Amino acid sequence: MESPVSRNARYDLPIDLQVESRLGDIGRLVSLPSTTFRLLSLLMSETTSARDLQKVVEQDPGLTAKVISLSNSVIYAIRDPVSTIDRAITIIGFKELEIIALGIGLSETFDLKKVPPGFDGRALWLHCLSVSWIARELALVTKAAEPSEAMIAGLLHELGIIILVSKFPIHFIQLLDLINSGQPLQDAETTLNLRHEAIGYQLAKNWGLPQVFQEVILFHHYPHLCPNHAKLASIINLADNLAHRSGYGLTIESSSIDLPKILATLGLKIETLQNLIKNIITAIPKVEPLWNQLLNGTKPVGKTGGKFSSLLK
Repeated sequence: MESPVSRNARYDLPIDLQVESRLGDIGRLVSLPSTTFRLLSLLMSETTSARDLQKVVEQDPGLTAKVISLSNSVIYAIRDPVSTIDRAITIIGFKELEIIALGIGLSETFDLKKVPPGFDGRALWLHCLSVSWIARELALVTKAAEPSEAMIAGLLHELGIIILVSKFPIHFIQLLDLINSGQPLQDAETTLNLRHEAIGYQLAKNWGLPQVFQEVILFHHYPHLCPNHAKLASIINLADNLAHRSGYGLTIESSSIDLPKILATLGLKIETLQNLIKNIITAIPKVEPLWNQLLNGTKPVGKTGGKFSSLLK
């Protein structure tokens, strides 16, 4: 199938030939765990139940052990140890476990503990988790996309940066050098022919991920250009912006947004957005400890609330 990239030179996103030649091999050699693929398929269904999720998790001993370990963490201060997935779902919550289970699968595929100097791999994971969480809430409020699709797209939207950091460290160091010299991320990427949206799109295509995710990964910075899924791309664009404003952004990336156009696309009133922002300010600090536990860390990254005041006026 032909790439949905616009032929307009401004939005034709290039990939360095060396990187492009290796992406095919990476797509074959670095595969998502089979459990993660089953979860992706399962969570895209509106009829998925906690029992369905339990069955998939229980088929993967490693994932089961991690989920049970999370539910036994000090975060929940439970008296009786958790030993089964059904009780773990009760403790953690079905909605949070959806994100956690997928996050575990991705973090096992791309180890961001070993990253080039000057880059915080853990902050990247926290950014993806927060965008995933916010995107699902936006989908629920606007009904502009399926909440599970929004959750998955949010988790995958920075796949290009994840692959650059974990599999192309030399190229990424060159990118960091340009950024540290004062170039914005997208300018530096264009200079090196390393646009992360195009790289993420190509890897998603190589993996055979559903086209909805391929397109949203490619157009999450330009949702109005997304040919078939502009509303979902707009949700991810807004969720990305809100994550940055709440302190869960990437220091190498600035988040620009055409808010009036996004609100119009999603049919979202500013008052509704303000209420959602208040919810984010309250809710994300409550789930962040779980994310930190997932990432084997305890140090908070962002100051939730960040620059939200500019949108609350």
